[in-house]
Amino acid sequence: MAPSQRIEVGMFGKSFKKVLFVGTGGGNDVFSTTLAMSALWQTGWRWQECALAGVLSPFHRHSTVYHDIEGLSVVNKDSKRFLLRYDNQKEIGFVDARVSEMASKRPIFYMKGVYGLSIARGTAGLTETFKELSNIFDLIVLVDIGGDIFYSGPRDVHVLSPMFDAIVLRAVVNSGVPSILFEAGPGTDGELEPEALTESFTASGARMFSLHSNIDWWSDLYDHWIKPVRPGRTVPTTIAAFKSQELELTLQYQARAHLGSIRRYVYHTQRIVTDLCRKFFLVEPKLIQNPFALNCDSPYDWFVKTQVSQQRTNNEANLEYLPVHSGHGRLWQFLTPSPLFNDSERLFMMEHVLHNQLEYQVCDGYWLFESDWKLLSDKWQEFFQVSERNSLIELIQNR
Repeated sequence: MAPSQRIEVGMFGKSFKKVLFVGTGGGNDVFSTTLAMSALWQTGWRWQECALAGVLSPFHRHSTVYHDIEGLSVVNKDSKRFLLRYDNQKEIGFVDARVSEMASKRPIFYMKGVYGLSIARGTAGLTETFKELSNIFDLIVLVDIGGDIFYSGPRDVHVLSPMFDAIVLRAVVNSGVPSILFEAGPGTDGELEPEALTESFTASGARMFSLHSNIDWWSDLYDHWIKPVRPGRTVPTTIAAFKSQELELTLQYQARAHLGSIRRYVYHTQRIVTDLCRKFFLVEPKLIQNPFALNCDSPYDWFVKTQVSQQRTNNEANLEYLPVHSGHGRLWQFLTPSPLFNDSERLFMMEHVLHNQLEYQVCDGYWLFESDWKLLSDKWQEFFQVSERNSLIELIQNR
């Protein structure tokens, strides 16, 4: 595909009144929407006003401001993010608040406002949120840096964070609102190999454009506003790949597991084709074939329909806590260490968690894979009520 200077598909060649840029994957994706703004503006797009939105992790608590639209909240510079724990409501970094502060102090392409999108009700809730937002915004631009939104199945063995992207993708398609995906930095998130990405770009009819000099402006913005607060990996790697004189970079990435003071990591190598990182791609969301982008009514439902019914991968839910508002208790943990770890490491993590539960009553219940429980049951079943639902084992400590 040759670089083009203007989208020629329907409405996507004209100016807009209001555009909403949505970072699809959590983390620094909300900041990465600024690259999409700059690149599209230089390509000839225009809007009178725009806003940003990021995904609020369902595995954390956020102090955002109420909005009339269900599933939407306002993020300001004082918004905060906290761990979900009974014993330690620790505040952790919240890049969305930093982006909100940046927007208030530095004019950026007519940007006004930063929002948080809830995925607590899965695609069902987020679809309705997008429908309501279409009454305010003419166009929704999904923004993904790295390419994990193009997850295509078992060949993508070291995908790291597929949940948020998949839920956002399915919800925007279900909503039917005018939308486009902006993709840049293929492979810089360490999740999909370049061959898989280029095949997905071709299959989805992606249009390719030059990033021109947008990267220097974006790099300065990142260094000043984001790096001091949340120095991620994907943004600086995208910048480095853009500027590299090498045809291909081979870098080491990691999946991690944090259990209190215990830190475990497993590593893999990722190849990055630098020429792809000097381009950006525009794709109609409905043309992306992502088997994890399916209908769900909660993060738990997504987990069952992907990790149980399809393929186990590293994902955002592994070892995280999720509020449960019905049934037994209020806080449950996905006791599902990443399959990228070897069996002995995974067994150590699960036993460590169960030991802490007996000593400290950390949460109300646990979800485990049936195959994992077979390895644990002889030693641990006397301490827990054990049941099965949706092919996951549920554990509740005996009182």
